[in-house]
Amino acid sequence: MVLHTTHCAASTENVSKFISVLEEKGFTVQEGRVGKLNVLELCSAGYVNYCFGNNAGFPYAVYIVPPSPGQDPSPLQAPPTGYDPDSPDNYPANLGTIPAGMTYKLRPDEAIVLIGTTPPEARYFSFRSYLGFVQNKPGKDYAGTPTFGDDEIGWYHRIYCSLGDPLNHLNMWTSNTPGGAAGNAFNSATVLITTADKGVNRMMRDALIAAGYSPDIINDDNIPPALVDMGLEKGKDTFLMVVRAALWDEPDKGRDYIDNPGDYLQVFRITPNTPIDTEEPWPVPALKVRETGVSEYQIIPNAAADLEHLRQEIIRRHGSQELKQVHLDTNIWLPEGYIGMFRDVDLLAEDRDTTYLRTGFFQLAGDDDFVIVYGINHEQTGKAIYSNFSFYGADLLNGVAGTSSREYANSAADYFPPGYENAKDYYVYKIARRAQDGEPCVVVPYSTGNPSGKAFGVDNNKDAFIAFRAYIDVNTQVGPSLFELIWDRAILFTEGW
Repeated sequence: MVLHTTHCAASTENVSKFISVLEEKGFTVQEGRVGKLNVLELCSAGYVNYCFGNNAGFPYAVYIVPPSPGQDPSPLQAPPTGYDPDSPDNYPANLGTIPAGMTYKLRPDEAIVLIGTTPPEARYFSFRSYLGFVQNKPGKDYAGTPTFGDDEIGWYHRIYCSLGDPLNHLNMWTSNTPGGAAGNAFNSATVLITTADKGVNRMMRDALIAAGYSPDIINDDNIPPALVDMGLEKGKDTFLMVVRAALWDEPDKGRDYIDNPGDYLQVFRITPNTPIDTEEPWPVPALKVRETGVSEYQIIPNAAADLEHLRQEIIRRHGSQELKQVHLDTNIWLPEGYIGMFRDVDLLAEDRDTTYLRTGFFQLAGDDDFVIVYGINHEQTGKAIYSNFSFYGADLLNGVAGTSSREYANSAADYFPPGYENAKDYYVYKIARRAQDGEPCVVVPYSTGNPSGKAFGVDNNKDAFIAFRAYIDVNTQVGPSLFELIWDRAILFTEGW
């Protein structure tokens, strides 16, 4: 294995020592990588059939993991260490995802270890592992559900359900926040161990400490075996890891990190040469409680009257005889990961650090149609570190445009009487095909003829919706409770309907 010197906080010597310690103890260590994931590009190129409800304008990265020793490689994937293509004992390949290795099977005695540096200063970052593709259940009708695979590797469908609470900038152990101490976790050395067994985790920790890593920067990403079906055999579950970041303080540094994550992060698949008895499986974790007992209904006691004032003022200013007003209903979009696992449905890689609301479907009937979104600024009330909305096409679940509370703060002030002190608690923003001078507006691009690709836009007369997220209540270090928020609203102004 050739290791390259990178921006990673860990030196090449530390990494080499970690590998040599494990190899001396009878493990095979294979280096993978962390890669940027641009789902709009992948969907436009036909590699995926939809965009997983991406948060428009917010970047993602994923682990790219090699096959386990003795496992056939998937298409476009290099074979694992020591691979014998003629061995009759080889395990079947993983699904042929793009990028290859984004989803992977795991033996219960394997580990994945990430070593490197957390993202540069931003509003938010997180690491979260997911249950990816699962085998179709015997006797269940999956008509209408995209299925993947073949008779050799098994038939699968995607569920992308989170396996617990994320590790984020408020709780991750790093060199700046050792042992979880208060501090700034950005741009800081860290290690993340993914295992399904406490004993395997201890082996990884011992090797890391022997290589010079402080236990105060080592984090655990635990897979609860009771909820999944691990192994390399046909039909076994697959997994993935998603890295998120949002709202860079210095956009150039942020783009460099997410465009070139391999310069900052290294990831390794670690497999015992002789199978290990996994006698200490991680339990199903207790998830963080979202509720605080304090809701926005209490924080803004005049919200009902204020929101009605906003609604009427929006109609007065933006309505006309040519445009019909349609009040779009807002409801829960995605439940949490464990619910999705037990319902056997695709949750699009949801994240417990946020909430998921969306409007009903609607269409822009022409270029003069537009939507006004409005509601509570959840950052201003203290229920979120930031909130945002995105415009989606319903067919591809492609988030193509949006903005956040960093941009729409104080955007409702002009809709209230001068000097109204509670105006800061609200926002009003337009979504349209074109923006007028000085108007707070998100511009929706077209799909047809879009130079970036079809998934980068949504055409007129196509079903669309708006989704709303609110990230992290600092009091709980997880997403706020939906039932302690006053839900966001939207009004469509259309020539159609």
